[in-house]
Amino acid sequence: MPGPLDGVRIFDMTLAMVGPFSTKELGSMGADVIRIEAPAEERPMTGVPPYIKGTSIGYINWNFNKRGIILNFKAPKDREVGYKLLKTCDVFVENMRPGAVERLGFGYDHVKEINPSIVYVAVSGYGQRGPMVPVPGADTMIQVFGAWTSTTGEPGGKYQVYRHHTQIDSNTSNYIVQSVLLGLLARDKTGKGQKIEVDMTSAIIALQSSRIAEFFATGKTPPLMGSGITTVVPHQAFICQDKAWVFIGIEKEEQWAPFCKVMKLDHLTNDARFRTNRDRVVNRDQLVPMLEEAFKTKPRYHWIMELNEVGVPAGKQMEWDEIRFHPQTAANQHILEIPTRDWGTVFDGGPPWKFSDTPARVFQTPVPGEHTDEILAEIGLNREDLAPRGS
Repeated sequence: MPGPLDGVRIFDMTLAMVGPFSTKELGSMGADVIRIEAPAEERPMTGVPPYIKGTSIGYINWNFNKRGIILNFKAPKDREVGYKLLKTCDVFVENMRPGAVERLGFGYDHVKEINPSIVYVAVSGYGQRGPMVPVPGADTMIQVFGAWTSTTGEPGGKYQVYRHHTQIDSNTSNYIVQSVLLGLLARDKTGKGQKIEVDMTSAIIALQSSRIAEFFATGKTPPLMGSGITTVVPHQAFICQDKAWVFIGIEKEEQWAPFCKVMKLDHLTNDARFRTNRDRVVNRDQLVPMLEEAFKTKPRYHWIMELNEVGVPAGKQMEWDEIRFHPQTAANQHILEIPTRDWGTVFDGGPPWKFSDTPARVFQTPVPGEHTDEILAEIGLNREDLAPRGS
């Protein structure tokens, strides 16, 4: 059964992770994603090392579910091939620095002339207007500019960058996917294509909506909390007797008394300082040290078992070698094994959607330009229609 985007073709002119990750997801929904690669001499090595036969871990992970063609848009002959391919496409996605795609001849105004119904998505770091337009946008620097780092770190410590440094990349990618789907929906209703702008700064601000609400409610930047959160106490990690961490969260007021009973701290339920979550937030500095001492009296799995038994969320920090084979992960296909041409079998996160009638799909990343002949044939061309390499 074909996926929900079967019949949709995407002109993928993306770089690094932000763009490629989004088109990978659209490909899993059944779209025919045509990844445009520059010739090797024009193509920088990108992604996370190590590299195998010219591709990186990042390239492999971000480009599943696509077909690849090599075109040199600096050469007029290849540019004309690109224009002919554009006529067969429904969606155009690019995340080059503002102005770069225009210099290659694929700005929105020109693309719209070639294909008026195209859903054109332009992705940038800081937006298409303003003084920071020419500044390169990268995950870590967007974290800094977007104030993410102002609330990340240990209490009393230094500001920290979120070390899963593609978090903002992938979050922006999700907004790109949404914009493509909504653009296609709008086209179905109006018959018209349009340009859609997505930027990483908007994405990181949207991701922080609750923290921004805290700031405007209090006039103060939320403090550095480590594993804790500002609005609920206790809701953080504690070290146990066996030097292992347990993560717990009191999500409802009715969980407080059972929690105290398990922790052998029943007297805290009648302590006016801790009776409600509001009280516990105000008196966090008095409560947390008591809990830290209590958790040190038993090993982690004791607390996980006892707290879960009374309905209090508690769990361990999973490592990748554990979650890869966890029965919950396997039952829901959270991680898939995918064969590749040069890397052997690799592991990747499975599509987060489960369609009952139009299932998602995953297939291997193309070697750069692997489907050049196949794609050219589909638009009535062959390699003789391309500019000589090196020209």
